[in-house]
Order: sequence, then structure tokens, then C-alpha cells
Amino acid sequence: MQNKSSIAKSIEKHNFKIKKYYGQNFLTDHFITSKIAEISFANKDTTVLEIGPGTGALTEELLKVSKRVIAYEIDKEVVPILKENTKEYDNLEVIVEDILKADLSKINNLDENIICIANLPYYITSPIIDLFLKKMTNVKKAIFMMQKEVGDRISANINTKDYNSFSILVQYFARCKKILNVPRTCFTPEPNVDSVVIELEKYKRDFKPKNEEFFIKVVESSFKERRKMLVNNLSNAFKLSKDTLRNILNELEINEDARGETLSIDDYIRLSDKLEELK
Repeated sequence: MQNKSSIAKSIEKHNFKIKKYYGQNFLTDHFITSKIAEISFANKDTTVLEIGPGTGALTEELLKVSKRVIAYEIDKEVVPILKENTKEYDNLEVIVEDILKADLSKINNLDENIICIANLPYYITSPIIDLFLKKMTNVKKAIFMMQKEVGDRISANINTKDYNSFSILVQYFARCKKILNVPRTCFTPEPNVDSVVIELEKYKRDFKPKNEEFFIKVVESSFKERRKMLVNNLSNAFKLSKDTLRNILNELEINEDARGETLSIDDYIRLSDKLEELK
């Protein structure tokens, strides 16, 4: 079981230098690590794909409950610490590679239950979530710890200040649930912000847009300038007259003075399909 003291000793022993450019803030709170392992529902039939294991505080808890852990670590210099802290387990595979550049066929071809778990640095939160949603075809569930501000946006409800294009696009692909708040004091070095644990579970959506790529463009364009009305943002993005757009919104029973945060995912799907007819 790791804590701030033991991690500090490991870092000193290996003469390890914490790298800010990798967003290295190592989790030190045993309650949090054990809770994440618990809520993952990983068992001896489960393979855990862990991104950025660091010194292995969370890895150790995952090794206890799962069949195996496949851990992608970008920093080769932290791997000796990770291996030393997990040496009593024989179900860990460490791959020293940037997950964003990795060949995911190894994961996608596994015929088993896989859960993705990660403590995400701020600078790669969106790319990792996008990778899980679109490229990890064999991974149906993820538990991500991230900056609280980002977690609040991902899990935001319609008509709230945090609800934006990122909220919609994540929730389009997956059910999203906020699990646990994590104070900044649970890390070393201590970051400037608190974190939150979010669970994402992919699901098959019955109501889909005719063109998913175009749907994504419509959603992103709707929030281009948040204070502007939907009509103004879409007029600029798609070179359509405002009268044309007002007619479309009225036809779809959407307020013509609406802003992006007032539309549901289904509203955006219907709007996307209607706009595509004009292409």
C-alpha cells in the first residue's frame, strides 16, 4: 500500500525526476485507489487496461481484483518504481509507449471483458476520452479520474453552464456518471485543482444521425461562440441565411432564439439531419 511517504522514498531511491510535461501527479490515497478498484467491478475474468500507472498505487489495487492489468506508461524512467511496487504480482504487463500512438489491435483483438482505467493529466484528457469512445472498439467501459472542471463538463445536464459540445459528444457515445470527488491533497506533487472520477459506459443508441461526422460538426459549430444564439453560430458555420435557419428551428419545434446549451442530443440529431438535406 503506497502513501506520500513511501512514494517519496521510492522517488528518492531511484533518483526519479517528476515531469510536469507529462502531468505527473501520483495518487497517494489508499481509500481512493481501493474505491476505484471496487467501483470498476473488475474480477478474475476482467482485463484492466490502465493508462499512465505511474508509481503503481492504483495498479496494485487493480492487480488484486482483476485477471490481469495491461499498463501503458509513456515515461520509461518511472517503470522501475512501478515494477518494484508491484513485484509480488505476476499479472501485470507493462508497455512503455504513448497510448495515443499505440497499435490498439492488441487490445481490440482480445476476446475478454476489458475495462479502461486511468488518472488523466489535463493536457491529454480529451484525446484519451476520444480514443476510448472511437478507437477502443473492444472496451465498453472506462473509469477516468480527471480535473474536476472537465468532469463537470462531461457529465453536465442540458441548460446548465457546464453543458457544451464536449458534454454532448461524450454523452452521445456513452452513459456518463460522476462517481467520486478527489481532493488535490490525495496527490503528490499536489496539483492546483481538485479531481473527479467519472464512469463512461458505451451503449447502442437507437436514434442516430444520418451522418455522424456532420452531426459532430453541427454540435461543435453551435457552441463556437457560446453567447451567440444558435441561428448566428450556424449561419456563420454553414453559410445559410438566418431566415432559413429560423424556419428549420420552427419546423423542429425549437425556439428560434435558442442557444446551444438549450438543445438535447436528440434535438441536435434532428437538426443535423435537416441541415444535411440542404447540402
